[in-house]
Amino acid sequence: MAADRKHIALGDLMMLAATMIFGAMTIFSKQILAELEVFNMVALRFLIAFTACLIVFHKRYRRLDKETFLHSGVLGTFLFVSYLCMVLGCKYTTASNAGFMVSLVAFFTPLIILVQEHIVPGRVQIASIVITIIGVGLMCLSAGLSLNKGDLICIMSAFFYSFQMLYTERYAHKHDPIVLGTLQLAFVSVFGFIFAFALEDSFRLPVSAAGWWQLLYLALGCGALGFIFQTSAEKLSPTSHTTLIYASEPVFVALFSFLMLGEQIGVRQMIGIVLVFIGVWITVRPKKDTDERLIRDAD
Repeated sequence: MAADRKHIALGDLMMLAATMIFGAMTIFSKQILAELEVFNMVALRFLIAFTACLIVFHKRYRRLDKETFLHSGVLGTFLFVSYLCMVLGCKYTTASNAGFMVSLVAFFTPLIILVQEHIVPGRVQIASIVITIIGVGLMCLSAGLSLNKGDLICIMSAFFYSFQMLYTERYAHKHDPIVLGTLQLAFVSVFGFIFAFALEDSFRLPVSAAGWWQLLYLALGCGALGFIFQTSAEKLSPTSHTTLIYASEPVFVALFSFLMLGEQIGVRQMIGIVLVFIGVWITVRPKKDTDERLIRDAD
């Protein structure tokens, strides 16, 4: 029992690390898009990420089978569609609104579980989700919010990423999480190349040293390390933990923007950050009376 609780705690920490890594992704993505078009960047980023992972973990790929390949393709498809919706949505809405809409992963995931498996979330989980979403809303949304088509597209991004996280949790118990988490990057890269050559004017490489550093962070940090952490975390922790921790990504976007870009964090944003951490803590804190249920969910 104690060992299982340690596994869940380790999974939570790995998901938190992945979310922190993803938090800097927004900043670097915005910067590198000054040099590369969207799908051009996606194709290069995920190709570099997969190549690096294949070099490091090539021995694990000796055990690759058809089912792992197909399941990685499913995850890569959900990931790419989610990313595509986010890119399109950001053209028609603000970055702050997009950040809030993506946090709705914490709402969609238990809803999908309810529909597919008829499992009703508990009162504690519902309270955690509500507190977290209110916190993210305080951070991201301005007064007088009205939904536009960009917001709706970003909501679709959260919807598809909920499937990506849910099926990652399911598949990670069947396959090597390293192979599963890295092979999906190859599928995203292939989709990126297809869309780049079909929809964009030209295909190019970064022209500046800063562009290369930004691309390498997106590839090796977000693309490789981030998804290795996420996939491994979802093998150790229940989905109720990982989705709520992921919903806190706007907190790290704000913190990195403050540290790297000098953007200010106001009182309302600070209250939002505190509420997000309270919401996450309610779910991930050790609870003796529910340890057995969490461990069954993680198995």
